[in-house]
Amino acid sequence: MPASHAIRFQPEASRVLAFPRSCPTAGRLAASQQLTERQRLDLDRLRWLAMRAQLRPKPDFEAACYVLAGDPAASLERTTTAFFRGLCDNASSEMTIYRPGARTASDDELWLLRLVDSWRAGEDRLAAALVSWRVRPQARRWMRFLSARIAAALEETV
Repeated sequence: MPASHAIRFQPEASRVLAFPRSCPTAGRLAASQQLTERQRLDLDRLRWLAMRAQLRPKPDFEAACYVLAGDPAASLERTTTAFFRGLCDNASSEMTIYRPGARTASDDELWLLRLVDSWRAGEDRLAAALVSWRVRPQARRWMRFLSARIAAALEETV
Protein backbone atom coordinates (compact mmCIF):
# COMPACT_ATOMS: atom_id res chain seq x y z
CA MET A 1 0.00 0.00 0.00
CA PRO A 2 1.49 3.39 -1.00
CA ALA A 3 2.36 5.97 1.61
CA SER A 4 -0.26 8.64 2.09
CA HIS A 5 0.63 12.19 1.13
CA ALA A 6 -0.96 15.09 2.88
CA ILE A 7 -2.21 18.32 1.45
CA ARG A 8 -0.27 21.01 3.26
CA PHE A 9 -2.12 24.20 4.05
CA GLN A 10 0.19 27.08 4.67
CA PRO A 11 0.26 30.83 4.57
CA GLU A 12 1.51 32.46 1.43
CA ALA A 13 5.16 31.68 0.80
CA SER A 14 7.64 34.47 0.24
CA ARG A 15 8.44 34.77 -3.43
CA VAL A 16 12.10 34.55 -4.41
CA LEU A 17 12.96 34.55 -8.10
CA ALA A 18 15.94 32.42 -8.99
CA PHE A 19 16.48 34.42 -12.17
CA PRO A 20 17.33 38.09 -12.63
CA ARG A 21 14.48 40.23 -13.94
CA SER A 22 16.19 40.68 -17.30
CA CYS A 23 16.14 36.92 -17.94
CA PRO A 24 13.35 35.80 -20.34
CA THR A 25 12.53 32.88 -18.05
CA ALA A 26 11.78 35.28 -15.19
CA GLY A 27 9.19 37.00 -17.38
CA ARG A 28 7.49 33.71 -18.23
CA LEU A 29 7.44 32.66 -14.57
CA ALA A 30 5.90 35.97 -13.50
CA ALA A 31 3.31 35.79 -16.29
CA SER A 32 2.28 32.28 -15.21
CA GLN A 33 1.30 33.70 -11.80
CA GLN A 34 -1.14 36.21 -13.31
CA LEU A 35 -4.64 34.89 -12.67
CA THR A 36 -7.90 36.13 -14.13
CA GLU A 37 -10.69 37.23 -11.81
CA ARG A 38 -12.56 34.01 -12.53
CA GLN A 39 -9.49 31.91 -11.72
CA ARG A 40 -9.03 33.80 -8.45
CA LEU A 41 -12.65 33.08 -7.49
CA ASP A 42 -12.28 29.41 -8.43
CA LEU A 43 -8.99 29.15 -6.55
CA ASP A 44 -10.40 30.64 -3.36
CA ARG A 45 -13.41 28.35 -3.57
CA LEU A 46 -11.21 25.30 -4.15
CA ARG A 47 -9.01 26.29 -1.22
CA TRP A 48 -12.03 26.41 1.08
CA LEU A 49 -13.34 23.11 -0.26
CA ALA A 50 -9.91 21.48 0.19
CA MET A 51 -9.76 22.64 3.80
CA ARG A 52 -13.26 21.35 4.47
CA ALA A 53 -12.40 18.02 2.84
CA GLN A 54 -9.55 17.56 5.30
CA LEU A 55 -11.99 17.95 8.19
CA ARG A 56 -14.33 15.25 6.94
CA PRO A 57 -13.93 11.53 7.61
CA LYS A 58 -11.79 9.79 5.04
CA PRO A 59 -14.07 7.80 2.73
CA ASP A 60 -13.14 4.61 0.96
CA PHE A 61 -11.97 6.25 -2.27
CA GLU A 62 -13.20 3.58 -4.68
CA ALA A 63 -16.59 3.19 -2.97
CA ALA A 64 -17.08 6.98 -2.82
CA CYS A 65 -16.36 7.26 -6.53
CA TYR A 66 -18.87 4.52 -7.38
CA VAL A 67 -21.53 6.30 -5.31
CA LEU A 68 -20.75 9.65 -6.97
CA ALA A 69 -20.82 8.05 -10.44
CA GLY A 70 -24.31 6.76 -9.73
CA ASP A 71 -25.54 10.16 -8.53
CA PRO A 72 -25.21 12.82 -11.25
CA ALA A 73 -26.73 15.40 -8.88
CA ALA A 74 -24.09 14.90 -6.16
CA SER A 75 -23.04 18.14 -4.50
CA LEU A 76 -19.78 19.92 -5.22
CA GLU A 77 -18.78 19.44 -1.60
CA ARG A 78 -19.16 15.64 -1.75
CA THR A 79 -17.24 15.52 -5.01
CA THR A 80 -14.40 17.71 -3.77
CA THR A 81 -14.17 15.71 -0.55
CA ALA A 82 -13.58 12.54 -2.56
CA PHE A 83 -11.19 14.38 -4.91
CA PHE A 84 -8.99 15.99 -2.26
CA ARG A 85 -9.00 12.93 0.00
CA GLY A 86 -8.13 10.79 -3.03
CA LEU A 87 -5.38 13.25 -3.93
CA CYS A 88 -3.89 12.79 -0.45
CA ASP A 89 -3.52 9.06 -1.06
CA ASN A 90 -2.76 9.02 -4.76
CA ALA A 91 -0.73 12.11 -5.61
CA SER A 92 2.81 11.43 -6.74
CA SER A 93 4.04 13.98 -4.17
CA GLU A 94 2.71 16.16 -1.37
CA MET A 95 0.42 18.93 -2.61
CA THR A 96 0.73 22.48 -1.30
CA ILE A 97 -2.41 24.57 -1.07
CA TYR A 98 -2.30 28.04 0.43
CA ARG A 99 -4.93 29.30 2.80
CA PRO A 100 -7.95 31.06 1.30
CA GLY A 101 -7.23 34.70 0.53
CA ALA A 102 -3.52 34.27 -0.26
CA ARG A 103 -2.49 36.58 -3.11
CA THR A 104 -0.21 34.14 -4.92
CA ALA A 105 -0.78 30.57 -5.98
CA SER A 106 1.41 27.54 -5.36
CA ASP A 107 2.55 25.36 -8.25
CA ASP A 108 0.03 22.73 -7.15
CA GLU A 109 -2.78 25.28 -7.18
CA LEU A 110 -1.75 26.41 -10.67
CA TRP A 111 -1.90 22.75 -11.74
CA LEU A 112 -5.39 22.46 -10.25
CA LEU A 113 -6.59 25.62 -12.03
CA ARG A 114 -5.12 24.44 -15.30
CA LEU A 115 -6.90 21.12 -14.86
CA VAL A 116 -10.25 22.85 -14.29
CA ASP A 117 -9.67 25.20 -17.24
CA SER A 118 -8.80 22.31 -19.56
CA TRP A 119 -12.06 20.48 -18.70
CA ARG A 120 -14.02 23.69 -19.28
CA ALA A 121 -12.37 24.23 -22.65
CA GLY A 122 -13.21 20.69 -23.73
CA GLU A 123 -9.55 19.69 -23.86
CA ASP A 124 -10.03 16.20 -22.47
CA ARG A 125 -6.63 14.92 -23.56
CA LEU A 126 -4.85 17.81 -21.85
CA ALA A 127 -6.87 17.21 -18.66
CA ALA A 128 -5.99 13.51 -18.77
CA ALA A 129 -2.31 14.37 -19.24
CA LEU A 130 -2.42 16.77 -16.28
CA VAL A 131 -3.97 14.08 -14.09
CA SER A 132 -1.36 11.56 -15.27
CA TRP A 133 1.38 14.00 -14.38
CA ARG A 134 0.38 14.24 -10.69
CA VAL A 135 -1.62 11.10 -9.84
CA ARG A 136 -0.54 7.47 -9.47
CA PRO A 137 -1.77 5.14 -12.24
CA GLN A 138 -4.26 3.15 -10.12
CA ALA A 139 -6.34 6.28 -9.35
CA ARG A 140 -6.11 8.25 -12.60
CA ARG A 141 -9.47 7.14 -14.00
CA TRP A 142 -11.38 8.21 -10.90
CA MET A 143 -9.41 11.43 -10.50
CA ARG A 144 -10.23 12.36 -14.11
CA PHE A 145 -13.89 11.67 -13.39
CA LEU A 146 -13.88 13.71 -10.17
CA SER A 147 -11.96 16.65 -11.63
CA ALA A 148 -14.32 16.82 -14.63
CA ARG A 149 -17.29 16.80 -12.25
CA ILE A 150 -15.69 19.59 -10.17
CA ALA A 151 -15.06 21.72 -13.27
CA ALA A 152 -18.68 21.30 -14.37
CA ALA A 153 -20.01 22.15 -10.89
CA LEU A 154 -17.82 25.26 -10.66
CA GLU A 155 -19.08 26.31 -14.09
CA GLU A 156 -22.71 26.05 -12.94
CA THR A 157 -22.13 28.21 -9.87
CA VAL A 158 -20.53 31.14 -11.69
